[in-house]
This record gives sequence, structure tokens and C-alpha cells, in this order.
Amino acid sequence: MEMELVDQEEKETSTEGIRRDNGGINRKKQKNVPVQELTREELEAKLQQLEAHNKQLKNLLAKSQGVVDETSETSFKKKKARAFDFSKHSKRHVLLKFCYLGWDYQGFAVQEDTQQTIEAQLFSALLKTRLIESRETSNYHRCGRTDKGVSAFEQVVSITLRSKLKAGVGIISESKDNVKGSDGDNTVKSDDEEIDYVQLLNKVLPQEIRMLAWCPVKAGFSARFDCIKRKYKYFFPRGNLDIKLMNEGAQYLVGYHDYRNFCKMDVGNGVVNFCRRILSINISSLCCDVKNVDRNCPKATEQNTMDSKSDDNENSVETTKSSRHDIIESTEEVIDCNCSPERRADSTEVQDGYDMCVATIEGQAFLWHQVRAIMAILMLVGEKKEEPSIVKELLDVNKHPRKPQYCLASDLPLNLYETSFEGVEWKCDAESLCYVISQLQGLWAHHSVKSTMIRRMLWDLEASYSLMNCMKQEGSHLSKDTLPAASMKPQYQCLNLVPGARTKVYRPLLSRPTCESLETRVEHYVKRQRLDRDILQKSASSSLQTDIANSDNPN
Repeated sequence: MEMELVDQEEKETSTEGIRRDNGGINRKKQKNVPVQELTREELEAKLQQLEAHNKQLKNLLAKSQGVVDETSETSFKKKKARAFDFSKHSKRHVLLKFCYLGWDYQGFAVQEDTQQTIEAQLFSALLKTRLIESRETSNYHRCGRTDKGVSAFEQVVSITLRSKLKAGVGIISESKDNVKGSDGDNTVKSDDEEIDYVQLLNKVLPQEIRMLAWCPVKAGFSARFDCIKRKYKYFFPRGNLDIKLMNEGAQYLVGYHDYRNFCKMDVGNGVVNFCRRILSINISSLCCDVKNVDRNCPKATEQNTMDSKSDDNENSVETTKSSRHDIIESTEEVIDCNCSPERRADSTEVQDGYDMCVATIEGQAFLWHQVRAIMAILMLVGEKKEEPSIVKELLDVNKHPRKPQYCLASDLPLNLYETSFEGVEWKCDAESLCYVISQLQGLWAHHSVKSTMIRRMLWDLEASYSLMNCMKQEGSHLSKDTLPAASMKPQYQCLNLVPGARTKVYRPLLSRPTCESLETRVEHYVKRQRLDRDILQKSASSSLQTDIANSDNPN
């Protein structure tokens, strides 16, 4: 009887356990169970599960960022990095020349909220290669500051880097025995035995940023203040733009002017003088621009000069000068002859609006968004929405002290093309240059294939569109092959280069709302105690002295 009672209790206990387990299973199957309904054991299990999941996510995140989790039992103990002793190495002040494609970057200068800037990537590479100890101690200056999306074919910075040599141009030695080496010493090792800065940096820089050359300079040399002139290029499709009118309006910009209506005022940073000098501006077809570069190649010029010399002529100097003049004229004629009338930038008989053109602007210094503002106005002139004389009107700041509201041209086609310095001899080996060229060729092939495919699609679609229009108007039976090329003339290639809403009725620039005047903006920052109240007077006096100097030296 007692055995039966024991068996009965065991059965009831096992049945209760099964019910409890089934309840747990059923509860696990339920979704979004309120916390109040969970037992203590279930809450503890839930907490352990969440902690394990959180730890797993942290490990995945640390692994993706290249950080080793020291708390993990499976991770190895992180070795302490050996401190690099910069005091054992001499330093050298140099110029670095590099190019970059800024389409996917947030600009050149370092920003606090992002690492996606050219300068941030540059200093990351410099620190990684132990060429500098810190930015603050590197005596760093940049030649130009490009905005978001803008590229550079020839950006230059001056900076003091670690060196292998003990004496030479730009050498700054920590040892007292080598102080005289900063003036240069022909008995020491040559620059060929210096650190290969170009190759070293290209190994750690992103593919869109390529180092091109370097040059030793004196310790006080600044890439910003010692730059003689800067040249920008802006590439754009011809579309329906009248390049001849654009060139006519562009010539008003040449010279020393107040460009406050052709830039974005940076009064908050103390810029209140908007007078600059533009040395030249020209808009041409891209094929002409490339041939002009070939014509100005130093090797080609040297070869032409050698061919033009005559040993039998007594007046060899005069003969050489006249030969050079004839060579230049004949080269220009070849350029004009090789460019068909349809491809001439100033031709009125434009057949292919997909031809690429380029605006080349050369000046001593530029304002914030100046080139993009200039191109926005010139494109309005090219579309015949404004007369070329609008450029002259906007340069008259006494008559138009407030800039009319208009959208800037796109940043994508703009690049800092060339920077000029006196007495700079760049050092670059053929192997490094070939490496950069091969990488850019691969990038070009990638984008060119996309461009060609889109161009072919447009060709077929435009032909079909023109065919439908002709059949509707004439009622004839035409085909794509017999369709006149003029009826397929494109019109809309440049729309995306000047953002903003397109209205059916164009509103002229001089009738649009205007921005705040310079005086109003200065007063705003004076009230916020960010500017001196007399800053305009100081700027006006310095501008007056510059005007007098320019009138005495017009060239």
C-alpha cells in the first residue's frame, strides 16, 4: 500500500514537471510576452541571452574596425607599440605635389564630424608612415582649399617631414653639429638617397589620392603664400550653349576687380576684401585644349627651337626668334585645321552637343566658390538668357552692391589644375609615375565604358524621338538612317550642372531678389563680437593702396 502511494506521488510529480516544461515551451513559442508574466528563471535566462548577444555584436563591430577585443578570452594580448623616437632623425621642409578625385569626399580641409576629407586621409598616411610626429609640429601649409566634390590635378602642400639626410636644402637637424646643414652641403649624400616620399605615401593613401612629386625647399617656404598663380579648369558638355558668347562675357572678368557678386561671402572668417586679379580666362573645345597642352610641352618647344637654329646664319638670334614665331603660328593653324567646324568651340554650326568643352581660369588667388559662381553666370550667357554685358554689370559693385540670388554651378566638373612656384624643381621617378598612370587608366576605362553605354542609349532614343516627330509633321515614312543629324541636336546636357528649379518664364538676374550687402553682414558679426568694427575701413585703405599699385603697374 505504501509502495502504491509512492508511485502515485512520483507520477504526479513527473506529470507536473511535464506540464511545467510544456508551459515553458509554449511560452517560448509565444511572441512579445510581457515581462510581468515571466518567472524569475525566465528573466535570468533572458538577461543572459541578451548579454551574450550584445557581446557578440561588440566583437563583430570591433573586428570590422580592426580593433582587437582585449577582454575576449580567445584574443591575444595586444603588444605595446614601440614608441618611434623622432629625435634620432633629422627633418626636412619639402613641397608635396599630388592629385585627387574629390567626387566622393567632403572637401579638402579637415572637418570635425567626418574623416572623409582629403586632408584627413593625407595626415593619416603621414602619421602611419612616421613621416611626421603630429600636424601641429609639421609646419604645414596648403596651396588651395577645394570644396566638397572638387578635384585637383595639381595640389601642393608644404610640410616638414622625417629625413634620412643630415644636411641639404630644407634640412632641419636636431643635433647642434648639423645646424649648418640647412644651407646645403655638396659633400653630403644627394637627394637621390633621400626617403622616397612619393612611393611611400602612395602605398598607404586611398586610390583616389595619388602622390606625384616632391621638392626640398627652405624652412620658411609656404605653399600658400609663395604660390605665384593658380589655374582652375571646369569641364562641361557643349549642349545648347553658345561658347562664343560665353567667351565674350568672360573677358570682362580679366583684370583686377571686386568679385563680391561672383562668390560666396565668407565674412564670418574675416574676409571683407573681395578684390582679386584674374590673369586670363578662356573657353574652348576639349580637343583644342589638349592640343594646346601638347604645343606648350617643354620638350616639344625645345625640339622646335633646335630645328629652327641655323649654323650658317650670322643673325642666329633673330632667325631663332622669327622661327619660333612661325612655329607658333603654324601650330595654331594646324590646331584650327584639325578641328572640324562642328567641333570648334566658337562655331555657330554646332552639330554634336555632346562635345566636351573646358573653361580655363588663371589667377593669383580665388575667393570662396568664385569659379563656380563665374561658370553659373557664363552658362546663363551661353543659354542666351543673359547678355554678355551682364558680367560687366555685376562687376560694378557701386551700382550693384548686393548679389542677385542664383545657384552655383556644380562642383563635379571643377578641379585645381595647376599651381605655379618660382625656383621649384620637382623630383619624381618614372616608376612611380607609371604606377599612377596605370591606376588612372583603369579608372578611366571603368567610367568610359559607362559613358559610352549611356551615349549609345541616348543616340537610339533621340533618333526614335526625332523620327516620330518628323512622321507626325510630314506624314512621311522615314528611318533612323535617313534622319537628318540636325534634328537630333541635344539640348539638355548642362541642366544638372546648374541646380535649381527651372521656371517656364526666365527671370533676369538684375530683377531677382538680392542677398545681404557686405556692410549688413559685417554689422551682424560685429554685434556678435566676432569682427572688429573698423575692419571695413582697414580693408578699404589696403584695397586703395592695391588699386594705386595696380594703376602704376598695369601688367
